[in-house]
Amino acid sequence: MRDKPITIKARKLLLAEGADACNFLIWAYQAWGADGIQVLDFGGVQNQDLPLYLRQLQMLSGFDEVETLVIARDAERNASGAVTSLISQLTNVGLPAPPSPFVFTETALRVAYMIFPGYNLSGDALENGTLEDLCLKTIANDPVMPCVANFLRAVQATGEPMPRPHKSTLYTYLAGKQALTGLKLGEAARVGAWPWDHPAFAPYRNTIRAM
Repeated sequence: MRDKPITIKARKLLLAEGADACNFLIWAYQAWGADGIQVLDFGGVQNQDLPLYLRQLQMLSGFDEVETLVIARDAERNASGAVTSLISQLTNVGLPAPPSPFVFTETALRVAYMIFPGYNLSGDALENGTLEDLCLKTIANDPVMPCVANFLRAVQATGEPMPRPHKSTLYTYLAGKQALTGLKLGEAARVGAWPWDHPAFAPYRNTIRAM
């Protein structure tokens, strides 16, 4: 469990990978008109925080009354591997596991998971990437984005390494907006940085509303 003890306060639990994703999802579910949801930060996937978190979550007072559990995590470099990992982790801790993202199990405790950044444009394959990549999809046509691309190309031309281009792109975009400068992704969500009605958000919006 996280360093800060938690208390189950709702019958709908949404588990997020890290504090930034946690903040993003708090503002997202409200923007999409959902309610009665408690968003919790399970940590990260690189150090296998999720299985331990799920085991200890089931031991907390009030878990027996939870009706819906949704997990959100990044695909990173292997979207199909992320799905396989989530199914294995859920099964290993005795929880229902749907075979694919954005689908709920038909069990007493309804379980689903969401993978960032989701499906490609044709909807037939999950894309590799992160929550940052999902947010970048929603602002791809913003007039600031060509300036962002030009700046990052100029930086790379100096020989400066850019190992996380998704983060570099997103935070350069935020720096170019007066109202968003200095904010993290989740903080930017609070002030409406991301267009919540964008089609790229549809699977997440539908899943959260269905909780």
